[in-house]
Order: sequence, then C-alpha cells, then structure tokens
Amino acid sequence: MGRNRTLVGWRALAAFGAEVLVLDDGFQHHRLHRDVDIVSFDGELGLGNGCVLPRGPLREPARALRRADAIAEIDGPLPGIDADRIAALAPGARRLRARRRPKALRPLRGGAARSPGALRGAEVGLLAAVARPRSFRRTLESLGARVVASRTFRDHHAYGPGDLRGLAQEAPLWVTTEKDAVKLVPSWAGRADVRVLSIELEVEDAEAILDWLESRLR
Repeated sequence: MGRNRTLVGWRALAAFGAEVLVLDDGFQHHRLHRDVDIVSFDGELGLGNGCVLPRGPLREPARALRRADAIAEIDGPLPGIDADRIAALAPGARRLRARRRPKALRPLRGGAARSPGALRGAEVGLLAAVARPRSFRRTLESLGARVVASRTFRDHHAYGPGDLRGLAQEAPLWVTTEKDAVKLVPSWAGRADVRVLSIELEVEDAEAILDWLESRLR
C-alpha cells in the first residue's frame, strides 16, 4: 500500500525478500511494468452498462481488454452478450473461472469460529463498506440468512465509533466482511453481536492455472 507503487515494490523486494508482487487495480498503472495482467469480472455484473466510473463499473473502456493476459469470471457465467464482446476484444486471453466460498464465521471480538451454515434461518444485519454490498447480501441470503437491517458505506470507508452505534437495537446478529473487520474496533459495537464471514476464492483447474502463471513469471 502506498502512493508510489514502484517505491513500495522495491521496498518489498529489499526488506522482505518478495519474489512475486500482486497489485490490486494494477491494470491501470501504466507506468509500472507487469508480467501478467488478469482482469476479473463479477458473473452477475459483467460489463454492466459498459461505461467507466462514475457512470458505470469499468475502470477503463472495454477496448483496454486487448492488453489482458487472462480474464477471470467470478461466480459466473458472464451474461452471453458480455461474454461474446469480451471474447472478441481479448481472443488470446486465458480464461479463469472461480467461485467465492464462505468458509467460517467468527466473532469480531475474537473466539472460536463457526460454520457459515449457522446463519441458516437467522435474522441478520449487514455491515459493509465494499464496492458492491449487494454481492455480500447475496452471499448471506445464499446461506439461508434473512437480512433485516443494513448499514453500508462507501468503499474504503474509514470507520468511527458512531458508525456502529445502536446496532443491537436493529438486529440480533450482524455480519461483516474480512475487509471491514480490520477497520473495526470491537468495543464500538457495544452489546451487538458482530460476526466476520471469511470467504475464499476457489479456482477451477487451479493446478493448471498455477503452472501457467509460473511459466509467465520465470
């Protein structure tokens, strides 16, 4: 994390012996050399309305996909019209498919984790500051939870005590993401029961994808 990613990269190499550097949103960092560019799409959203931020979900015009080495479909398949357009723009890009899998539910205050199945039939509140809270809501509902309250903030929101005040009066149980949990002080929640849902990404044909990545990085 840092404004100057080149400087941060050198720091990672020199101080920590890093061998592979992974950048979030690195596709648009034109000044920095990359060995592999992977562009990810949410299977439900796809190309959206085809517009760039702030009018749409794209970081660059779709034609930039010509630079992509791989296209990742997360929780796909992509809508047919989007899949065809992406294939036309990046015909040589490798295709990756992956799904988000809930793995554990742990208390924000610390303690033993439970299975995500514990949410089945539960009334929960959704607490998140992510780009697409609807996707997180969909995950909770797929686990059988009923979302009865919601507190959502803009992506990368800097939480404060007031953001969690009064949670216990709105829902008996609140669920947040791991991305949000690192920004939350447990005492801010008062008497509210806040749990953190851990989600892992399961990649199809993972060994073949790893072999391909290693061949590109040698």
